[in-house]
Amino acid sequence: MNRSTSYSWNSFTSPPFNVNVSVGQGSALSPILSALYLASIIKTFKKRIKNLNKEISTDILSFVDDRLLISQEKSYPLSNSLLLCSYNIISKILIDAGLVMEHSKTELFYFTRARHPPNLSINLSSVGGSVISPKPIWWYLGFYFDRKLNFNYHTHFYTTKCLSTLSAMKMLGNSSRGLLPIQKRLLYRTYVLPIALYGFQLWFFKGAPIIKNITELKKMQRRAALWIIGAFRTSPSKGIEAITGLIPITLHLRKLNGRHHLRYASIPPSHAINSLLDSQHAKNQAPHKTATSKLTAKQQTNLKSPIKDVNERLNSVRNCFNPLHPLFSPGSRIVDHFSSRISFHSPSSSSDEDLYQHLQSLNLVFRSSQVNPSSAAVITDGGVKKSHVTTAAVHIWVDNSIIKQL
Repeated sequence: MNRSTSYSWNSFTSPPFNVNVSVGQGSALSPILSALYLASIIKTFKKRIKNLNKEISTDILSFVDDRLLISQEKSYPLSNSLLLCSYNIISKILIDAGLVMEHSKTELFYFTRARHPPNLSINLSSVGGSVISPKPIWWYLGFYFDRKLNFNYHTHFYTTKCLSTLSAMKMLGNSSRGLLPIQKRLLYRTYVLPIALYGFQLWFFKGAPIIKNITELKKMQRRAALWIIGAFRTSPSKGIEAITGLIPITLHLRKLNGRHHLRYASIPPSHAINSLLDSQHAKNQAPHKTATSKLTAKQQTNLKSPIKDVNERLNSVRNCFNPLHPLFSPGSRIVDHFSSRISFHSPSSSSDEDLYQHLQSLNLVFRSSQVNPSSAAVITDGGVKKSHVTTAAVHIWVDNSIIKQL
């Protein structure tokens, strides 16, 4: 590698030492060391941008060895000139740090709502590169971005991939032999559906044009349902989904999206997304220049974004529970402290006669609990079906009325 390094302490500087040590690709240390190494480079870049006489509103993002320069301007020529200037600065910093900028992998992409945007190129000959033209589709970290951010190509790519997987799975069984329908359903939900819904948070939010993406996913799930139960192609989609036990794709997306929103309440305080949320959810982070808290009332009304949905969902959450709280540990629970005030009534056997007697005794206990105003009756039942689907219901009765139903 022909690298050398020196160590400095106060006024003392050591002679250079040969450093021929590297970390292999795929190592767990690679992203950690690259983040430590590139942090100083990004900080130097932002400092030089700030010290220029002419203000350059260019931001930089970095994920391991993938760097992204972002310029938000209303004029394409101005945006290209700012990007070229920033590219020259970051190239000089990387060369000084002993790194090499791969100009052949540099890409240019425009986000715009215009129907026919101009395809202005950027000439990188000043730093040893070539002329790069904007691309219609941009692939970054497994996501496919189009210019209008409707993610039609992204959904089409992954649904096509799932359809190919389903076609290959037909060799595992059909309507007369091979895997059972319950095994096919498990295979679909475990391996196929996560691929189809990869990155759905980018396009599934309130106010987004999702009809085309939903249509692609419905066609994919219909093909899966036909394979699972071996039905005819003319069978109605809702019917075969109900028989197969598959949730309609729209409801499934709504369920996953709600869980995704609630997950933001538990992200670390140092997470970058906290700076985009409202002040009460930012976890003491300084708001970003594009944070929702810095938008005007009109801008917040017209905004359609997953971040806006996250804010609305987190604002509706009132109670926060810690599953590892000391009060939940054995010896500290309510049933441990007040065991003399809590009684459980369960049948001793499953015979019809014992169940009848048990119901009679439960009716007496229930009536006595409703007479006493300081007592409450909690009635619950649960079961597991043959398809391993669990169901449960809970009623809380006080003074002959239901105060809670779950």
